[in-house]
Amino acid sequence: VLREWLVAHYDVLKDFAGPAVTFLGFVATLGLGVTGFKRWRRQEVEGRRIDTAIEALSIAYEAKFVFDTIRSPSSYDYEWKDMPETPGETDAQRRQRGTFYAVGKRISQHKGFFERVYKLQPRCMAMFGREAEEIFLLMHKSRRAIEVSSQMLVWKVSQYEDHEAPDHNQAFYEQCRRDIWDVGEYQPDKD
Repeated sequence: VLREWLVAHYDVLKDFAGPAVTFLGFVATLGLGVTGFKRWRRQEVEGRRIDTAIEALSIAYEAKFVFDTIRSPSSYDYEWKDMPETPGETDAQRRQRGTFYAVGKRISQHKGFFERVYKLQPRCMAMFGREAEEIFLLMHKSRRAIEVSSQMLVWKVSQYEDHEAPDHNQAFYEQCRRDIWDVGEYQPDKD
C-alpha cells in the first residue's frame, strides 16, 4: 500500500524533496556557522587583548626612557631660555631656577606620551581589569610629584632674599629635590 501511494505521489514528492534537502543543509550550515562565528569572535577578542598588552608593554619601556629624560640631573641654558625673568635676579639665581624650570618643561615636551598613556588606560582596564588602573595611577602620581616638586623649587628660588633666614620647610624642599633627581634617601615606593 505504501509503495502504491509513493508511486502515485512521486511527482509531488519530487517537487518538495529538493527544497527540503536544501533547507536541512542550510540549517546544518547555520548551526556550524554560529559555532564558527563564536570561535572567530573569541579569536578577535584575544587578538585585541594581545595588541593591547603589546602596546602597554611598549608604553612601560618607553616610560623608563621618558622619566629618565625628565629627571636627568643635567640641564642646559637652552632649556630655560624662554623662562620669564624675575626682577633683581642674579645670573646664579636664574641658573638655579632654570634647572628646576627645565624639569617642568621636559614634562610638557613629553605631552604626547602622556596623552597616549591616558588613551591606553581605559582599554587596559577593560581588557585586564581594575588592577591595571593601579599601575597607571603610579605613573600619573610620579609625573605629578615631579611636576609639583619642580614648580615648588622654582618658586622657592624666586623667593630668594639676600639674607639667609632659617627655612622651616627645608625637609620638604629636600624631598622635592629627591622627587626630581633621585639623590640621597629617596622614597623608593614613590619611584
